[in-house]
Amino acid sequence: MERRTAFFQERLAVHRGEVFVAEDGSGSIVGYCDLIPSRDKDANSNEVAEIAAIYVLPEHWRKGAGSALCLNALAEARRRGYKVVTLWVLASNDAAKGFYKAMGFGLDGTTKTEKMSDGHELKEVRLRMTV
Repeated sequence: MERRTAFFQERLAVHRGEVFVAEDGSGSIVGYCDLIPSRDKDANSNEVAEIAAIYVLPEHWRKGAGSALCLNALAEARRRGYKVVTLWVLASNDAAKGFYKAMGFGLDGTTKTEKMSDGHELKEVRLRMTV
């Protein structure tokens, strides 16, 4: 908890993009979405935004929080003049890929593999949407 708190305090202080939160009826945060200029080397960060993170507590899945977060991020990207929004997802995460496809994202054919400190590899695919 301390590590994540420090991460978000630093992230919010930098104000690189927008962080959206979803709350339940009691005002507790149940999810967030982080929209930033693209970090990809093959993208013009003035034209391409990136959903760097979107997370909703599992007990709030399929209740509209994720869709609302994503729609708000896409609207903000349009408002800021971005032409495209991208995101990265684990290649093996079929549920997340299905969610993003339902939101209108499509695979763009770009992949990357990240080697973890324990030696295993994380394979990711990039999705994109024109806004």
